[in-house]
Amino acid sequence: MPFSFDNASRLWGLKTYPLREALNREFHARPPEMVYPPLRAMHLVMVISPEQRDTVKEHEHISRLHRHFGLTVSDDHSSTHTSMRCNERLLAKWERHLEFSTYTFFYHGEFIDPFENVFQKLMPEDWLSSIPGELLVATQLALVPSSSSVYSPEQLSNLFNTPYLVGAQALNGNASVFSNFLADSEGFSKILVHDHHMTGHQAGRLVQRLLDIETYRAMAILGFPRMRKLTEELERMELRLGSLTEMLADNGNLSQEQRILDDLMQLAGETEHMVASFAYRFSAGQAYHALVQHRLDELRETRIEGLPTIREFLQRRFAPAMRTIDAAYARQERLSRRVARTATLLRTRIDVALAQQNRDLLASMNQRVKLQLRLQETVEGLSIFVLGYYMVSLIAYGYKALDNLGLPINLELVTAGTIPFVLIGIWLTIRWRRKKLMASTSEGEH
Repeated sequence: MPFSFDNASRLWGLKTYPLREALNREFHARPPEMVYPPLRAMHLVMVISPEQRDTVKEHEHISRLHRHFGLTVSDDHSSTHTSMRCNERLLAKWERHLEFSTYTFFYHGEFIDPFENVFQKLMPEDWLSSIPGELLVATQLALVPSSSSVYSPEQLSNLFNTPYLVGAQALNGNASVFSNFLADSEGFSKILVHDHHMTGHQAGRLVQRLLDIETYRAMAILGFPRMRKLTEELERMELRLGSLTEMLADNGNLSQEQRILDDLMQLAGETEHMVASFAYRFSAGQAYHALVQHRLDELRETRIEGLPTIREFLQRRFAPAMRTIDAAYARQERLSRRVARTATLLRTRIDVALAQQNRDLLASMNQRVKLQLRLQETVEGLSIFVLGYYMVSLIAYGYKALDNLGLPINLELVTAGTIPFVLIGIWLTIRWRRKKLMASTSEGEH
């Protein structure tokens, strides 16, 4: 009975971590098939956007192939890969990745033309043409046995229909690999592998690595056409930023600087949107590029005299495209930082200008307060005499009443003598009230 984590859990009485089995299976995912020459393979990469991905539709398409060859159809629509032995000669594999799905077919049998497409005849009618997604990579691979004679340069040129070939010995001389990495009239790129003395496992791993290189190099430069369009947009944004920066050098008024800041904020938003929209494609391209480099290392190539190796070919054609993508993304990042620095500088200038305006406003307000205080003191001085006049008049009525009662007083003299005391009393009262008001105001501020 095969090992099961559930059985182990019941055996030991321990609670199993829910993802333990899934994590363990991940180390054994996508195992290479054991293949033997003579072999022909066809590899298709279908790009499916996250919005368009329908796992049920893909599984239904695979189930149709199962039913055609009389195989058991799985009801598990959560699986991401399947491998089916259709008959003694035909093997089919399907794998779903994050951005694409791959369909790989292996056919064991003698052949005269290594790149004769026999798979369309073996598949159900219209099955290949109805595969979900959009075709990105189509590759034919032929594995020639060691008993076959070595192809001459002329035969290789005729086979690939081009004088320019790429070739190397792989796996420390256990196989020879030839290709031109060009699509033929049917849309297939071609890879010829001549087995010298490989085992079935070695041949399977070599075939898998070569197909991975074709897949990942195409996925790595998937953002290259989009990057060219972004370059034109970057140039336009850089010109806008340069114009706004020149306007900053002129000593404009605050309203003009506010308009420049609004333009900078709009430019910053457009720049960040551009960086965010390209960030995933850039990071994905970097990951695919690393996978290509890793597969090239696993080939362990040695040179065939007169032919560039696969690594050399990709260094001349593939690496420059990746460096261009890297440069474009770095240019986006620099533009974003420049816009942020310019906006910060302008905001600082506006803050300083606003602070100066506030300082001038406070100074003018302080001057007005001083004038109001002077005016108030003048009014208070006049009010002493006004209040004194009314109070002396009231006191004079009292003196008149005393005079009518027959008291011997000089009405004018007594009234005149009262005036200084009344004025001094009013002045002291106003001064006391002012000090009390100032003291209460100071306590309230604290």
